[in-house]
Amino acid sequence: MDQIKIGRFIASRRKGHGWTQSQLAEKLGITDKAVSKWETGRSLPDLSLFTPLCELFEITLNELLLGELIPDDCIKEKSEQVLFEVISSLLGNEKGHVPELEGQDTVLLLENVTKVYDSGGISTVAVNNISLEVAKGSFIGIMGASGSGKSTLLNMIATIDWPDRGTIKIDGQDISDLTESSLADFRRQHLGFIFQEYNLLDTLTIEENIALALTIKEEAKEKIKDTVHSLAADLAITEVLHKFPYEVSGGQRQRCACARAFVTNPSLILADEPTGALDSYSARQLLETLVMLRRDYHATILMVTHDAFSASYCDRIFFLKDGELKDSLDRREKDKQNFFADILDVMAKLTEEAGHVS
Repeated sequence: MDQIKIGRFIASRRKGHGWTQSQLAEKLGITDKAVSKWETGRSLPDLSLFTPLCELFEITLNELLLGELIPDDCIKEKSEQVLFEVISSLLGNEKGHVPELEGQDTVLLLENVTKVYDSGGISTVAVNNISLEVAKGSFIGIMGASGSGKSTLLNMIATIDWPDRGTIKIDGQDISDLTESSLADFRRQHLGFIFQEYNLLDTLTIEENIALALTIKEEAKEKIKDTVHSLAADLAITEVLHKFPYEVSGGQRQRCACARAFVTNPSLILADEPTGALDSYSARQLLETLVMLRRDYHATILMVTHDAFSASYCDRIFFLKDGELKDSLDRREKDKQNFFADILDVMAKLTEEAGHVS
């Protein structure tokens, strides 16, 4: 796809409707910065925004992806060709290589987890009776729109918040049994975190950011150096180890965050919208890095995302809506194109159900 052409087309349609970038961003529930990046060709919209954009601009998906209006007599000729080329370029067609997880230890177990928030005498059920299991060495996605409960669920798994009912176990440890004094040690030993905004320390080099957790554990200096350099080589960031976070690209910063999350070999890596601040190329690099960590290092990853493209890299996806677990998908041996299509089908079904309810 021609990002620059698509960006110019988006700008043209926006201006044709008399909207500013801020007004378009507000209609889509995103930031002005995201719209600016599209229109300057630095990134493409998230796949979840394709349909809303088409509806707002009164264009077809083919026209958006081509970056031009298509005459009526050419629509049939171009539509299948455009969609095939776009999906192939985005996702590739390689077969799935999902590991055989039967018999693997359970890293994360949720049983009937419920979270209710009370405000001004009004109770809101953020997470309602969710049960799921994550096996060692799997890459799991949690999908849902804003307000679906996915962030609340992630916070409870991260031991930042606590369920009102139900049980959460990590490596067999019921987290509700942890004392306040033992929480920091538990997080340090069992959990790794990847955030949308990197959360790196600007006063430390990339190498020092990755090594920090090992330094806190008082590992030997030579072991720290060997571990960090080995992991950096696999994540293609060796050449920037001596630089500070503000001196490298967003993609390199996020791969540093991946290395930092994994360097202590935690039981579970929690990734919160990790591609949200990245352009499409860097996002693809990051997702391939996560797949590599699962495949080569047997990492267990739980990723929260609203984006179907990101979710297509997972082994399994759980779909949340209104705080409830509504559906799930297993990739198995499907290629990313077919898995992506399945994800869109589930998302469409959940959206249609919401429309009937309202």
